Amino acid sequence: MLRFNHELLARVRTELNLTQEAAAAAVGVDVRTYRRYESGAVNEAAEGFVVRNASRRRLLGAMCRELGIAERELVVAGRPMVQEAAPAGWRPGHAHTLPRARHFVGREEALALLRERSRGVVAVVAIGGAGKTALVERFVAGLGEGPLAGGLFVWSFYDDTRVEAFFAAATRYFTGGAEVPAGGRPQALQEALASGPPHVLVLDGLEVLQGSGLDGSTYGRIGDGALRRLLMSAARGLGAARVVVTTRFEPTDLQAWDGAGLTTLRLGGLSPAEGSTLLERWGLTAGASLGPLVERVGGHALSVAMLGSYAGTFLDGDGERAQAIALEPAARDDVQARRLLAVLAAYARALAPEERDLVARLALFPAGADVELLARLAAAGGAVAGALAGLDAAKIGPILARLERLGLVARAAPRRYTAHPFVAEYFRSLLAAPPAAIHEVEREHLIARLDVHRPGPHADERLDTYEALLLHTLRAGRTGDAASIYFRSLGGFSHLGLQLGAMSRGARIVREFAEGGDPARMTTQLEAGRRARLVYDWGLYAGALGDLAQASRCYRIHGTWMREAGNLEGLTTSLRALAYTERLAGALSEALQLCEAAAEVAIRVEAPGDAARALALKARVLHDLGRVEAADACFAEARALGDRPFARRSFWAAEHALGLGRVAAARAEIEANLAGLHELGWAGHRAHAETILGALALAGDEPDPDRASDHLMHARTWTTATGEVEVVLRCHALEAQICLAERRFADAERALRSGLVLAETCGFGLFAVDFNNLALTRALAVGSGVKETAAQALSAAQARPSYAWGLAEALHLAGVAALETGTEARAWLAQAATLRAALQHPQLAATQAALARAGG
Repeated sequence: MLRFNHELLARVRTELNLTQEAAAAAVGVDVRTYRRYESGAVNEAAEGFVVRNASRRRLLGAMCRELGIAERELVVAGRPMVQEAAPAGWRPGHAHTLPRARHFVGREEALALLRERSRGVVAVVAIGGAGKTALVERFVAGLGEGPLAGGLFVWSFYDDTRVEAFFAAATRYFTGGAEVPAGGRPQALQEALASGPPHVLVLDGLEVLQGSGLDGSTYGRIGDGALRRLLMSAARGLGAARVVVTTRFEPTDLQAWDGAGLTTLRLGGLSPAEGSTLLERWGLTAGASLGPLVERVGGHALSVAMLGSYAGTFLDGDGERAQAIALEPAARDDVQARRLLAVLAAYARALAPEERDLVARLALFPAGADVELLARLAAAGGAVAGALAGLDAAKIGPILARLERLGLVARAAPRRYTAHPFVAEYFRSLLAAPPAAIHEVEREHLIARLDVHRPGPHADERLDTYEALLLHTLRAGRTGDAASIYFRSLGGFSHLGLQLGAMSRGARIVREFAEGGDPARMTTQLEAGRRARLVYDWGLYAGALGDLAQASRCYRIHGTWMREAGNLEGLTTSLRALAYTERLAGALSEALQLCEAAAEVAIRVEAPGDAARALALKARVLHDLGRVEAADACFAEARALGDRPFARRSFWAAEHALGLGRVAAARAEIEANLAGLHELGWAGHRAHAETILGALALAGDEPDPDRASDHLMHARTWTTATGEVEVVLRCHALEAQICLAERRFADAERALRSGLVLAETCGFGLFAVDFNNLALTRALAVGSGVKETAAQALSAAQARPSYAWGLAEALHLAGVAALETGTEARAWLAQAATLRAALQHPQLAATQAALARAGG
């Protein structure tokens, strides 16, 4: 293996008193390419430094000549870079402490299943209060505190619903403390989990992020795309790793792997014997009367525990007196919830007023509240304080400790407590104070920490504080003020998404304004324009996160509202966004119709800018459909409106030109935009442009993989910060093309596999076709797996026959792969030749030559 001696290059440049810019000019490259050499980025992990193309040979010669370095000193023997050995042992990582059941009985079969060294995903599924968390906590405790053969990381979505915070903490743990940019964490976490050791990742409370099946949501679907992809990858297999999740809803995203990569543990009720034992441990007198008491609550673990705690504390452990609790009132549809509420009602009557009021206030904070927050409520006086009035933190702490011993609250952190959702639901009904008044106290506390008029905070901690302020403002009944925090203080999508790339945070925030998390049920406490802006932003966030179905739904809702309001300019915007999304999904015919509708509306309201945008997108879709002359005419029509193509409009024109082999025109189109994109701070658009420039560097007679790699590096500055799925896919495709150009086939396979899985998981139909074609290109180059890969590529392309460029490529490659078989090769190549001729494809001659070899 060879290695580029970048340390020597840097030392010689310094000794010659040259800046990097001057050294780059001397050897005839731009400074960004030069920096890749001086930083050592040209050394690949698997293959070291490979000289396989003319541009790299010329650059190497120029460096030696201009800087006076012998080539044997600059390119030296090296050893493969290997991953550092795993630590001798792993200490468990508890981002959150799972509540420990005061008394735990039974569940031996379930524990045995959890202890098996299985791989994939184990989903513990049961109704609320069945003991899912208690079971997994007992399993985790049984693993000990290390050192373990693999990592053990525990996260509770009950305590923190921020998926980006989970990825930050889990990636830091499994990578040994490496600082990975936000956008790169999902991939880095997958790679770390797959690295070899038998890692265990525990995710408690997954239902917080799943659809309930109500309000238009899909039952069991994981709302966050990055987390959904992580669990799907785990079900496929990530080395020896396994993921244990607890949830009330079946993980429907993983059903394709049920019985293989997914093991579902459905937790039922306690048996009469197990329930009786649990009641005895809570202090009830053993006897035949306990079994029927357990059966009255259906063996529901939380109900049994509450009965035991209540009877043991207030009824002197008398099971007969516990039988007198009325469990039958039909207050709820859920039988076990109804029974539990009856127990809790009796419990609440027996508690001291300050204990009852403390649980009622704690119940307003799903992720829990610390002692200091509760003390602030006590200090507020009046109805907000209730029976807590006059109590400080020193007095509230012991009350919480007693409630913890009774099993009514759980300790989530040293000074933070939470209540089980069922317990919280009941005690919230006992509040004598309006919840809004309680949230107002915390809102005022957060305002004191922020200058709310400062626009566009950047630091994560400051963003967290703004988000918390927004939520408490919303729950305090100040919906308009909460919307102002989003639009003004956080800057809406134009700042949160377009500049910061905080897509998960943005999506989470706008969801709070919708009842039941349904975009169609956006709060009516906001005026129609703000509701529409929130839904539209929701679509933008969802699209960036790779949830094309949710993005399309948001845009359709936005379009309906705009049409009803008679806002035709808003309608053309939603139609265009919907067309863009449908194109990514591969629904080209629908995308074309939407573009035409968007252009028609824009022209009707005399909005030439919107018309030009719609026409440019229409031209891009026409290109995909293979109607290249119509695409040319459509781009010309957009320009005739006085539009100077910018951002995506110029990207579409450049991609059209590149497809037709007009490399110089495509490059000029992109380069004319770079300065403007930089000035506006549109880093995501800039990354898109860099991927096109990378593809251009590989086009033409002399491909330049080094320059393409430079563009890829700059594009990934955005994706590693944000994880925007479309740009991630573009980067995977460009990386694969670079690797193929440099004949680094192992690296190409890795990039293609990652890209294809992501495209298929997120439903980016055109990218899936392209990745399959690139995979076939690689198979032909290495001479391995050609038949199977050709069949897969053809199947993917023929499933989307309207994507003419993808189908033409698949037919050409499959024909080349089948040259030895004769008949099939001729048929496929003939179809490819016909299609490529219609496309004015620059590689038509290659297809015709292959067809001639096949005897066609």
